[in-house]
Amino acid sequence: MPAEGIIHSYKEIEEILNSSNLSFDNLKYLAKEVSANTWSPYSHFPVGAVVVGIDQSKKPKVFSGTNVEPSVSQSVCAERNAIFAGIAAGYKKFIALAVSVPKALEKWPDKVDINYLTPCGACRDVILQKLDPKGIILLDGHERTFTSKELLPHPLLDQNKLKTLTLDEMDTLDLARTALHNAHVPFSKEKYGVAMLLENSNEKFSASTLDSSAFGSSVEPLKAVFGTYTASGLLKKNKIKTIIFSFPFVRYPSGDVLQLISDYCESKTKIIIDNMGVTTIEELLPWAFKL
Repeated sequence: MPAEGIIHSYKEIEEILNSSNLSFDNLKYLAKEVSANTWSPYSHFPVGAVVVGIDQSKKPKVFSGTNVEPSVSQSVCAERNAIFAGIAAGYKKFIALAVSVPKALEKWPDKVDINYLTPCGACRDVILQKLDPKGIILLDGHERTFTSKELLPHPLLDQNKLKTLTLDEMDTLDLARTALHNAHVPFSKEKYGVAMLLENSNEKFSASTLDSSAFGSSVEPLKAVFGTYTASGLLKKNKIKTIIFSFPFVRYPSGDVLQLISDYCESKTKIIIDNMGVTTIEELLPWAFKL
C-alpha cells in the first residue's frame, strides 16, 4: 500500500531540506560516503543510501544505509537499510532518498546507464510504502529526480485482454488458481498462486505461498517456480513465454518478484494477472536494476 501523503508540493520538500542544509548534492554526497561501509563480498558492488525522515513538526533527520551480504539469499540493499534505520528510530514519514553507486560512477564518469543506479524491485516496494507520494528519489550520477510511483507504477490493465488467452495460457491460469487454493498462510493471510508457461515445452510449473513461523523464511511462490524451472535443466534451453499470477483480490506482484522476472525473462514476456489483465515487465518495473 502506497504511503499516505502529508507533503503538499515538491517545493515544500525543497524548503524543508534547505532549512537543514540538505541540498540534493549534499544528500548524494552523504550517500556516496556511506557506501564505503558496504559489506558486499558477493556482488563487490558498494551502494550507499540516505533517507530523510520528518517528525510531526516536519523537522528533517537523515538516516543512512549500505548494502549488506551475509549470503546472497539474505542480502539487504542500502535503500531498505536506510529506511529501516529511520523506522527503528521512530520515524514514519520520509520525504527524500538519495542513492549512490560509486563503481558505476567510476566506470562511466560521463554518463552512467540508469539501470545501474536504480533501486531494485524489492527496494521499490518499500520505498512506495514509506516515502511520501511527493517524495523525491535522487540517483547520484543522474540529473533528473524520480518519484516512487515512477519506479513502481502499477499501471491500469485492460481486463478484456484476459478474453484473448490461448488454450495453453488458460490451462496455465488454472494451475495458478489451483496453487492459490492450496496456499498455506496461517500467519500472513496473504496467499497467491503462480504458474509459468515455456515457449517450446509442454512442461508447466506452479507454486503457492507457504508461511513460516519465522516470517522471513516463508516461501515466495515465484522464487519456488524459478527454482524448479532451473532444476529441470530448461533454464538455458527454453525461454519463458508467460507468467501467470492468481491473487484472491486485485493486487500487483511484489517488487522482489518483478526484479527476478526482469533478470531472467525477455522484456516482452507476457505477464498475466488474474482478474486484472495482461502486461509486461517493462510496464511493471521500468528502468529495472541490473548488476
